[in-house]
This record gives sequence, structure tokens and C-alpha cells, in this order.
Amino acid sequence: MTDFLIVISLLLVILCLGLPVAFSLGATSVLLILIYSLPIKVVGATMFSSLESFTTLSIPIFVLMSQVLLDGRVGDDLFNVMNAWVRHLPGGLAIGTILACAFFAAITGSGAATAATIGMVAYPAMVSRGYDKKFTLGLLAAGGTLGILIPPSIPMIIYGTVTEDSVGKLFIAGVIPGLALAGLFIIYAVWKSKKGGYVAMPRTTWSERLEITSKNILGILLPFIIIGGIYSGAFTPTEAAAVGLVYSLVLTVFIYRTIKITDIPKICLKSVPTSCMIAIIICAALLFGRVMTLLQIPQQLTALVVKHEMSAMMFIIVMNLLMLVLGALLETVSIVLLTMPIITPILHALGVDTIWYGVILTVNMTMALVTPPVGMNLYVINGLFPDIKMEEVIRGVTPFIIIMLLFLVVTIAFPQMSLWLPSVMQ
Repeated sequence: MTDFLIVISLLLVILCLGLPVAFSLGATSVLLILIYSLPIKVVGATMFSSLESFTTLSIPIFVLMSQVLLDGRVGDDLFNVMNAWVRHLPGGLAIGTILACAFFAAITGSGAATAATIGMVAYPAMVSRGYDKKFTLGLLAAGGTLGILIPPSIPMIIYGTVTEDSVGKLFIAGVIPGLALAGLFIIYAVWKSKKGGYVAMPRTTWSERLEITSKNILGILLPFIIIGGIYSGAFTPTEAAAVGLVYSLVLTVFIYRTIKITDIPKICLKSVPTSCMIAIIICAALLFGRVMTLLQIPQQLTALVVKHEMSAMMFIIVMNLLMLVLGALLETVSIVLLTMPIITPILHALGVDTIWYGVILTVNMTMALVTPPVGMNLYVINGLFPDIKMEEVIRGVTPFIIIMLLFLVVTIAFPQMSLWLPSVMQ
């Protein structure tokens, strides 16, 4: 345990110096290599091999696809389609917003992209119809979190890379929980809308619904192509990302014509910072995990847990409490990469299904996206329009955080909600 305390103390000191997470992990790893006289070649070998994974290749492709869809304004069309079908219901605009977030999440795998894309069109529409501003902002911030739970999910790809679990199974495992969480958001939105007395919009005719749906059917089909292809075994998650990217380019350039061919280089450049940020974190975190392995810290912690006869459920509860704290301080990719190399051996020793734990962790990370002070979606929504204040976003999203916390308990209590679809796929 002495080595573990030294590692954690050193990492906390470096983090407190204000270094980004990736550089903090890298610096800690190098210092530990020097302190314990480990072979220095570990640095180059690990950081180079960390990005060789075929699965990891899907991350920049999904990021680029997300940027193509963002610039191609596909999210606007999705919102219009969903709104046409449900706007006459109590809280119809709010329901349409959540459904649009769920569909866009199933296309991009990015929480921030979902919040930004749907928020740009849904916020003016809801506020102009008399919806409470704080409720609207909270709904958009929370709806964006569906991007990392409903597949494809970038955090799930990273989780599968670290734990060596099937990313396809992780994706499928997230379908029912993702839809269930979206359903809870809709139930709360309807209740809030009835309580607030928000006036429903006029019902659209069946001809109008069919017209707008048929006009945008190709965009609606994209998540079914990606998830259906993975589920059927037609292609791997990485191949699914490539298929989705090509489909998105054809859709936005040649069919919708919202993007010009000359815009593609700029769109590629826009996606580079996000991809590079994730790549640097992956390199540093896997180096940190490699050093932990060389110091046998995961083995020591596993032995400690087994020695004290901690049950699997108790360990999961303790880890989720830790994740809630980390979620307020770090972003999701860093949390997954920081914790999983250490606790994966413990999960195996306790007999915990790592697919199930991956869904639990992702549900926990949905809260991290909207938990101050670091919640990414809070800043995305705050930056949409000049009249939005951070205080309003935080107050509006608080009820949704409570819903997500309760849903986390349900996810832990009912494993089959996450494991049934993967068992069918198997």
C-alpha cells in the first residue's frame, strides 16, 4: 500500500499544479519510472503502442463524422422531424428535444456535439413558446448526456480498449439503459410542462408528418445502419465508424447539400483538436497504467480487497461514490483511462461482469457531463447564446442530475437491463 499512496500523492500534487490531466499522468509516470528505476524504454514503447489498436482508430473517425453532421445541420432536421410528431402533446417541444437528442446521440456518440447541435435550434423554439428558461437549459444539457450512453459512444470505445471487452457488446448493452434514461427525461418534461401550463403547439397533419419524415429519412436511418451493422455482425465498430462517415459525407454533400466539397478540409481541421486531445490522454493514461502494472499496484489492491472480503456490490458502490467525486473534477475520458487500468483486475477477481460495469460507469459519466465545475455540457449550453448565464444552466440541470442519480441506482440494482441484449447478440 505504500507504493500506492506514493503514486496517488504524487499524482495529486502534479494535478494541483494546474497541469492538464494528460500531462499530469505523463509526468507522474516518468517520475515514478525514475524513482523506482524502471526501464525508461517503457515510455516510448507504451505511448507508441497505445494508438496501434484497430478499435482506437474508430475514435477520430467518429469525431470527424460528428463534425460533418454538426456542420451539415443534420440535427436541425432531426429536431423538426421529432417536433412534427409530438408537438401537440403536453410538453411536446420538450419531448421532441429529448427524442432529437437521443437520435443525434445514436449518430455521433458525443455528448457535447449533441447538446450544441440540438440546443441551437431547440432553445429559441422552446423559449419563444413560453417554456421556462432554466428548465429549457437543463433539458438541453441533460439531453446531451445521452450522447455517451446511447451507442455509438466514445467513452465506451475507450473503456473497451482498456478492459479488452468487446466494444460491440458495450454498444448493445447501452441501448436499453440509454432509451430508459431518455424515457425518464421525457416523463419529467411532461410533468414539468403540465405544471408550468406550457401551451402545446397545433397538431401537424399526417401528410405534413409524412412529408417532413420522408424528406429526412436518410438522416434518420444512419443510427440504424451503424447499430444494426454492428449487431448483425456485418462490420466491426471501427468499420461502422467508416461506413457512418462516408454515409454522412454523401448525405450532407450530395443529397442535403448543406456542405460543399471545398468545406471538407476545414471540417477535418475542426475535428483535429478533439481527436488529438483524446489521443494524448490515451497515451498518457495507458503509460500510467503500464507503470502501475510494473509496480504491481493493481495486484496489491486486488489482494487487499480479497483479503478484507469486500463483496462485489460493496466495491461497486464505493467506486461509484468515487466516480461522483471525480466527475466533478475531471472530464469523462480522463476518468475512464485513469481508473480502469487499476480496477479491472479487481473486477475480474470479484467476478463482476465488466460489460455491466461499463454501462454503470457510463451512466455515472452522464452526470459528470453536467456536474459543476467541470461538466462539459454546462459550458456548451452556456456558450450557445449571449443571454444564457451559467447559474441558470446549473439550476435548470439540477433536477435532471437527481434523475440520473436515481437511474444509476436502478442500473446497479438490475444488471439484466444492461446484459440482456448482449446475451442475445452472443
